[in-house]
Amino acid sequence: MSINHNKIRPVYINLFQIRLPVSAISSITHRLAGIYIFFVTLPLSLYLLYFSTNSYNDFMILKNNLSNSFYLSTFVAFSFLVYAYHILTGVRHLLQDLHIGESLSASRASSYLVFCLWFLLALFVFTRLYL
Repeated sequence: MSINHNKIRPVYINLFQIRLPVSAISSITHRLAGIYIFFVTLPLSLYLLYFSTNSYNDFMILKNNLSNSFYLSTFVAFSFLVYAYHILTGVRHLLQDLHIGESLSASRASSYLVFCLWFLLALFVFTRLYL
């Protein structure tokens, strides 16, 4: 086994000084959103589905809890907004798999488009929820 001592590798990487391209940030957050969906949004949606279809009384209790609790309704809205973000970035990645928007400028533009669409969707959801 030979060791190449001529290659210099960074020992300490300061993650706050690395400037990632916006397409890399979009890709990383897509993966993080997938993890969040699997561990938080999926169990939450199954819980909400179960109690909303169990009986009329359970549905009314759930409706009352969601309409009266600021934290619970914000958590549910945020969880489904993460799901919407994952869908938007997933469509972006699928288009790139079809060789649409693979160039650097198109990838950057599609990342900004996904961020803007998600921000507008989040703004719409939270204004409808709290105003």
